[in-house]
Amino acid sequence: MIEMMGTIQATPVSAEIVLETRNDVFDAILGLDGDLLHHDLVAYHDRFGSDSLVADVLIPVLRNVGDMWEQGQLGVLHEHHASGIIRSVIGTIRRPAFSTSAAGNVVVLACPPRELHDLPNHLFSLMLLDRGLAPVVLGANTPWKALTAALHSTGAVSCVLSGVNPVLIHRYPLLSRLASITPIHLAGPLGDGVEVAGVHRLSDDWRAAADDIAAVKVGVTAAALLTPVPAQPPTAG
Repeated sequence: MIEMMGTIQATPVSAEIVLETRNDVFDAILGLDGDLLHHDLVAYHDRFGSDSLVADVLIPVLRNVGDMWEQGQLGVLHEHHASGIIRSVIGTIRRPAFSTSAAGNVVVLACPPRELHDLPNHLFSLMLLDRGLAPVVLGANTPWKALTAALHSTGAVSCVLSGVNPVLIHRYPLLSRLASITPIHLAGPLGDGVEVAGVHRLSDDWRAAADDIAAVKVGVTAAALLTPVPAQPPTAG
């Protein structure tokens, strides 16, 4: 049934190509070579698709950059410059790809209040696009009222919340209200220790996480198809 979500057309990629691309991307980040970085990422995506670009290349490279920044081996300028170029690449990829009808396909992605790292949501949105979904990324530090309004106004089939701080363990009533609107998925340390009906912890495997979101959409669609249509009363005449 997952085939209903659309197929991912991409050339299989070897471990050697992945490693070579990671090194090239990392070198471009170190050299602050935005043009080369943008070119390499778009070219890789065009050949191997969003799943491999995000899960095989960008996530490992960005983790390495983050670790080196924490150790004082890289300056904040490298991280900020790379983030800006990657956001530009995401925009380049999404413009021609965003042809999916929003009706019944919207997945809202957001970082809750005081969570400022929204780049993972933008990257994850590329993988959702390849699965026939219409991701709406609200960004960092999203107020709860704004998130609730977005879930209602878009008719979202799912919502992904991500963050690095396990702050939701004390927000069960809020999570329950959100889950009454649409299934809620938590990514990263944000969801540590949370056990609320209708709230699910996403796998740390990015491909598996994207497949889980797509499966939820298929389930929602199937449920709608199986819901009997109330009989209409006969018209007078």
